Amino acid sequence: MSDMGFASDAIEHTNKLAQKTHNAELSSALALHHLRLKRKKLALCVFFLLSIVGLIADILIGSHGLTFTQVIHGIFFPSSSDIASRTIIWDIRMPMSLMAPFVGGALAIAGAQMQTTLNNPLADPYTFGVSAAAGFGASLVITNIIAVPFIPQQYQVAAMAFVMCLLTTFMIAGISSIKRISIEGVMLFGVAIMFAYEGLLTMMQYIATETQLQTLVFWHLGSLDRGSWDKITILAILLPIVLAIMMKDSWKLSSLKVGIERAESMGINVKRLRIKTLLLVSLITSLSVAFVGAIGFVGLVAPHIARMVLGEDQRFFLPASFLLGAVLLELASIASKSIMPGIILPLTVMMSMVGIPFFIFLIIKKGGKF
Repeated sequence: MSDMGFASDAIEHTNKLAQKTHNAELSSALALHHLRLKRKKLALCVFFLLSIVGLIADILIGSHGLTFTQVIHGIFFPSSSDIASRTIIWDIRMPMSLMAPFVGGALAIAGAQMQTTLNNPLADPYTFGVSAAAGFGASLVITNIIAVPFIPQQYQVAAMAFVMCLLTTFMIAGISSIKRISIEGVMLFGVAIMFAYEGLLTMMQYIATETQLQTLVFWHLGSLDRGSWDKITILAILLPIVLAIMMKDSWKLSSLKVGIERAESMGINVKRLRIKTLLLVSLITSLSVAFVGAIGFVGLVAPHIARMVLGEDQRFFLPASFLLGAVLLELASIASKSIMPGIILPLTVMMSMVGIPFFIFLIIKKGGKF
């Protein structure tokens, strides 16, 4: 065999070895990818089961002394239950308990999308003053200062909450788009807005009548007592639509994490995507605040837990945030009824016990740099 033939065989053998190595590496990478997908899907299933368990536990707890058997029987066989048990379960406990996963999930995905579109890990409807803005809008209707034309009376609070929420959200988005303003500056701007609206809400309480004041204070503290089947129906129809729209844009939203310039180079209209997403955020935030009042830190804590478990892929990050938000508010509801039996503590107080330490933890973990 000539030297030329020997060299040719050696090159061919080397190429085959390289191809086998490449195929092995590719196969290993694909296997690892599928394993990660399975783990993420398993995590979503676990979060879903936790939300179901939390919902049932929330329904079981109440000031009326119903046993576990009575509650389960009343839920699944209401026609054969006594009138008192059926009324307590279906007219009092069920509406309150079902509001928790819907509102918690709504606030969680609102916080998740604010963090994504504003590129700020501390963004959420409460810490950036969006909830306070919705609250101020609602207080204008409650105190009869403003009446929204062409809208039925029972929906005017939600409508005005949405208008103020939308204006504030786009104000924050406008500030965040100014390149010379850092993430810390946007965060401080949001905090300033929150304090401004809190001051306006205090003024509204000062000028309100006694009846209006009770409504404002009760509403400002956040409570699921105002849950009703009509509100649950609205959220049950609206939230899946909003989540589906966000999931449709999941790859675009995921691309924002690599930078606006990179996202635009991929053909994504970042400005349109941001406006569209913040519009949806304003809608679900305003409805949540109008229905149950201002509840803080759900939109901060739930997305960060989802991010730590599943990463930034919006296909898993968004549903995980929703489910974890549901679980958090269910636990807050359970705690609000269990700490002082016979008294339902405000949800804002319950969530602050979790949210504020978590907020401080994030600041320490990041070293004050975001």
